[in-house]
Amino acid sequence: MSRPRPLIKIENPEWAHRIKHLFDKMDRSYDAASAGSGFTCTGCEDNCCLSLFYHHTLMELFYLKEGLATLPEEALATITFRAQEAAPLLHRRANGETDAKVPCPLMEEGKCMLYDHRPMVCRLHGVAHILERPDGSVIDGPGCARFEQASPESQPLNRTPLYREMAILEKGLREETGFADRLKLTIAEMILL
Repeated sequence: MSRPRPLIKIENPEWAHRIKHLFDKMDRSYDAASAGSGFTCTGCEDNCCLSLFYHHTLMELFYLKEGLATLPEEALATITFRAQEAAPLLHRRANGETDAKVPCPLMEEGKCMLYDHRPMVCRLHGVAHILERPDGSVIDGPGCARFEQASPESQPLNRTPLYREMAILEKGLREETGFADRLKLTIAEMILL
């Protein structure tokens, strides 16, 4: 996997506010979808923080880095160490060399240390969803196994307006910074950049 070039420092503090506003919308949409179905993650043994997820936007990377900057030095050192251990294991898992579950470096006693700064997939994973593509086709995501057991008949979360808003923010952030590289990073890799 090629490494993206070092990031340009984002000087405009307004970006953190804009991203937080969108992530708050995502949280409200997720909460409504899960409440409407009776779904909850509480007590789930198939923790999604053990899943292999990739994150593709500069805005998610920037916002996660904003959160990391708020942590005490000792906590940041611990997270960095965990990320150094996790990154090669996740790479092996992505290549099919192992199916071992690797905990997210941000997970501490079953909870996210940067919950308010977590990326999009960490906010929306689990509930059934639909996504309307620009070509008019619709992608149906069934939700996790626990969601399907809780409420097989519930209405899916329409991610389309959230993704559209995210695309607009991402485009603006990339234009402002001149960052044009593609991103495909695990949280471990995001921490280590």
